[in-house]
Amino acid sequence: MSVTRHTPSPQPHWVVNMNRRNRSLSFVAAFLTLASHVWLQGLSPWLYPTLAVSFLVWPQLAYLRARRSADSMHSEFNNLVIDSIIFGLWIAGLGFPVWITFILAISITMNLTVFRGLPGMVQAMAGLAGGIVAGGLFVGFWWQPGTHWLTTVLAISSISMYLLMVGHVSFSRNHSLHGARERQRQTEQELKQQIEENRQLQEQLREQANRDPLTGLYNRRYLEDSLHREMTRCLRQGDPLSLVLIDLDHFKSVNDRYGHSAGDLVINQLASVLSALSRASDIVCRFGGEEFLVVLPGTGLEAAEARAEDYRRMFEKTPVAVGDNLLSVTLSAGVACSYREIPPDDLIRQADLALYEAKEAGRNRVACRAPWTSEPQSA
Repeated sequence: MSVTRHTPSPQPHWVVNMNRRNRSLSFVAAFLTLASHVWLQGLSPWLYPTLAVSFLVWPQLAYLRARRSADSMHSEFNNLVIDSIIFGLWIAGLGFPVWITFILAISITMNLTVFRGLPGMVQAMAGLAGGIVAGGLFVGFWWQPGTHWLTTVLAISSISMYLLMVGHVSFSRNHSLHGARERQRQTEQELKQQIEENRQLQEQLREQANRDPLTGLYNRRYLEDSLHREMTRCLRQGDPLSLVLIDLDHFKSVNDRYGHSAGDLVINQLASVLSALSRASDIVCRFGGEEFLVVLPGTGLEAAEARAEDYRRMFEKTPVAVGDNLLSVTLSAGVACSYREIPPDDLIRQADLALYEAKEAGRNRVACRAPWTSEPQSA
């Protein structure tokens, strides 16, 4: 058993619904105007049913025709052309009464011009001309330009109502478009704000991914990404690059005696000292555990050694408060320097060898490795 599925008709264009209302109202006014002319001029009573079909029935048929069409807008434009032909028929059939001719001709011309511009105006004139010719051929061409004062009043009232209706529709449409543009502008602003917030969030996430959660310093991941870049830049500018690798002395005993929270305080204190004594161009990283590494772009070995001594002395003079105790913790540092582009791991290894020498020499001191110039120095 087959089941027939009915596809719902597409919704008509908003112009179709608007024109149904406008056409119905304006055609009623036109019917009253033309009916008054037929009555006052004593014309054939058979014109009344023809007027009713033309101005009362046709508007509803036009709406149904456009609504059922696959292209409702195109059908509605054709309906407007049919309107112009109907108006031309009545203009010729009534003998070209001036006020009736004026209101019918100007209203349909405005209608088509509003929707289609200059081509619409040409279509309206062509439709009127076609209707006039057809009407003249059917009833003969005759001339009766005058209208009774009542018909004239109705004609003026009809065209006034039509113009006010067109003005109201134009205002409503412009108001609707203005509201739509405002909503679109607001949506665009909200979208831009969301994009900016997403960008800032991505930057924050990227920054958090590059930062050590305890100290806020850069982490080893960031160091791996930036050290090679800084080394290449210094080589291009003909500047040296130095590393200071720092390790806390006897840090395990601090954790064992005072707990890991005390160890965190010591690590944060050292991070504060390193940040305070470093330049904006320096890269201060927590290298791992109680080890820190400072990248000093454009800094030679002697200046890097002096900086490491500043770190050491400042940290030694800054005790850490742990409960009622003041802990005096020291650090050891190894300095390495290069005037040429080398694998970053090799330069870090040199700094680590210097740090080992400082530890072996008694801790709380700075040791240096000879700088790399054209060839790396042997360990």
